[in-house]
Amino acid sequence: MGQEITKSDLVPAFQSLLKDTEAEVRAAAAHKVRDFCQNLDSYQQESIIMTNILPFVKELVADPNQHVKSALASVIMGLSPILGKHNTIEHLLPLFLSQLKDECPEVRLNIISNLDCVNEVIGIQQVSASIEEDLLFVRDCTICHTV
Repeated sequence: MGQEITKSDLVPAFQSLLKDTEAEVRAAAAHKVRDFCQNLDSYQQESIIMTNILPFVKELVADPNQHVKSALASVIMGLSPILGKHNTIEHLLPLFLSQLKDECPEVRLNIISNLDCVNEVIGIQQVSASIEEDLLFVRDCTICHTV
């Protein structure tokens, strides 16, 4: 019964919060994405995240509000241990790389500060190879803005 209530009631309610018209609500929900996903029943966890949560997370990566993007960036890396190596490389890594290029420095900082979560799942070699070009881009943007 608990699994069915989660899937039929809690997941749609959380989805509504993630797509709320108010940026403050989206930011608060984005900040809880990892916690919500961690507390899903392990039997259905991956399936629910991939089909019901990740599409909304992808939209939040491009949210026009920097507070929403920053809140998401502070927790999105925590989905890696839940989703495993394949899903992290296939679905989450492109989102991380996109956030590394975000115009808001807080978003970039939150991603860089949480790289250890991804490193534990896919390994330092994969992380390094994936983000090297993006880190150079971020460095160049920082230099351009300070000059």
